[in-house]
Amino acid sequence: MFKYNSPVWQSDVISHPRVGHAFSTRNGGVSTISHLASMNTGFFRGDDDITVKKNISLLCSYAGIGDRVVGTPQIHSAEIRRVGRENIGEGIDRDVPFPCDGFVTDELGVSLIVRVADCTPVLLLGIREDGSPVVAALHAGWRGTAAGIAPKGASILRDMGAKRIFAAIGPCIHSCCYAVGEDMKSTVEKLQGKEFADQFITERDGRLYADIASMNLQLLMDAGVEKTDVLNECTACKPELYHSHRATMGVRGTMAAVIGIK
Repeated sequence: MFKYNSPVWQSDVISHPRVGHAFSTRNGGVSTISHLASMNTGFFRGDDDITVKKNISLLCSYAGIGDRVVGTPQIHSAEIRRVGRENIGEGIDRDVPFPCDGFVTDELGVSLIVRVADCTPVLLLGIREDGSPVVAALHAGWRGTAAGIAPKGASILRDMGAKRIFAAIGPCIHSCCYAVGEDMKSTVEKLQGKEFADQFITERDGRLYADIASMNLQLLMDAGVEKTDVLNECTACKPELYHSHRATMGVRGTMAAVIGIK
């Protein structure tokens, strides 16, 4: 179950004594520009770099993890990288070897961050036989969702020894507001099948609307994830609480999801 531990959302489903996580909102940061205030975790949105890094550090503190973060420019793919201590600072203080849309780690003191402003943030917790955790942070845009980034993340955690996997899907745009084009439906049909596309992309008043959170939920269930928590909060419906690209026509900040092993 999700709980709003102001100013962030956290899920009991992926709670673990050695793991911290959080899904940000617009609250709890130090940004002062009107369209960013107050929690903006994205560079090149109007904040100076120092402010963005301070916000990221604050978000990590709300999650109960350190601010030794790995991030990246995101490319709406299903690419996932396994990272460790040697990657700390990528996407924050230094360049990345190549962009991607997800990270996994089993190393202590490494915090993973993905950024969103309508796309779906997915955090995964894997538990090995000895009880030790492995974690993943995924940015599931519609292209990454269609390409199966969520089940791919679960598969990588299994390859790293996870016997049980749990997931949390954070705030994103929902089908009430997510109008899409035929190109999205045809891509989803090609990659996940017509039945899947028809189930999660439906017509209303002559337009197509997609339920991207439920897409990821179904894909995670099909991949054998033991339990998935879904936050039924639409970012476009609540631009006062969330940064939404659709609701603001791009004049916005960026939210984030973080997870790390303490």
